Amino acid sequence: MTSQPPPSRYRVVEEGRRLVVIDTRTGESATRGRDALPERVPLGPERIAFDGRAVLVTRPFYDDKGPRRLVLDEGTAAWLENARSLAIGGVVLAVVLTIFIPSLMALFVIGAVALANGRTRATLRSYATSWLDRYETDPT
Repeated sequence: MTSQPPPSRYRVVEEGRRLVVIDTRTGESATRGRDALPERVPLGPERIAFDGRAVLVTRPFYDDKGPRRLVLDEGTAAWLENARSLAIGGVVLAVVLTIFIPSLMALFVIGAVALANGRTRATLRSYATSWLDRYETDPT
């Protein structure tokens, strides 16, 4: 028996300032058959102008027509940022209240069961899609 492990099937090399994994059996890139990683998309609205306009890239999770790019005016972008802050604060408050009043956990379980239903999620997604349709610009 030898005390050395077998040679690795893969090796990592640098090509054009990027690390690439090479399969030593075939001599080709190990990721050649996979799709390239999608462009990094911000989770919230991203400011595009000094006047407060922002671009929101939607996701199919909450938008039936997603992904799509929507240009939001200053008021709507501020409203979304405030809504996100309130949602984070609400989650923190809910966790703290649940620690001190454990019976509130039943409300969260009921909410989770309701969201597990596909029709409930589809209804919520249709409401979000109809709200986002107001901000859709000309696709051309």
